[in-house]
Amino acid sequence: MKITFLGTSHGVPAADRYCSCTMLEVNGAHYFIDAGAPLIDLLLRRHVDLDSVRTIFTTHFHSDHVDGLVSFAGLCSWYFKTTSPRIYVTEQKGMDAMKALLETAIGSFDGERVRFEMMTPDTLYEDENIRVTPFPTQHLAGAGRPAYSYLVEAEGKKVFFSGDLSVHLEKKDFPAYVLNNEVDLMICEMAHFTVDEVTPYLEKCRANQVLFNHVFPLAKLAQIDALDGRFGYPIHTVNDNDEIEL
Repeated sequence: MKITFLGTSHGVPAADRYCSCTMLEVNGAHYFIDAGAPLIDLLLRRHVDLDSVRTIFTTHFHSDHVDGLVSFAGLCSWYFKTTSPRIYVTEQKGMDAMKALLETAIGSFDGERVRFEMMTPDTLYEDENIRVTPFPTQHLAGAGRPAYSYLVEAEGKKVFFSGDLSVHLEKKDFPAYVLNNEVDLMICEMAHFTVDEVTPYLEKCRANQVLFNHVFPLAKLAQIDALDGRFGYPIHTVNDNDEIEL
């Protein structure tokens, strides 16, 4: 499994960082966690065969995690007509709005081929390459809206994506799965809490490696790097275009 960080910024892109988007490649097929970056542009620049795009999983319906979906779905619908991706979104209202925008922008939208589907706590995605399990988070609980972490299993490896968590990790909103189960890699956001607030959880975390993205403010970068090796496993931050193979 190859993981490429296409976007590692927080809620606002920067000159050298797109908003949240991570690409996974397994046996030549491509999967994505979030699409806040201009996904279709980045894939074409990387010469990624769009027919290889299987599924996009969004963690929640904030613009910095979904803004790339409309252009991707629209172009796959009317121009790149051989691809047939599945796109999981977290809110019906958001799904309906995207479909309405696509209908208006391109005149028609092939919803049979570019398939928007709802993510729920009971959704389990599995194909011949990958298994993806959602875990609800408290990121938008105050607004009564869903948000998810994801456990990705492929080629005998386990990768846990935290998604966005609650401000200051209220209600102990650090994924219990990685505290109770070994994973090969945890990819954790760092925009909504401090390094001091997450440190007690890192002491108990059972990941073999932790990578932090979605970092804000960037002053946290040095603080995070100072944690490397403190708990017996590597801890690093990631930048756009960084890659890791498991």
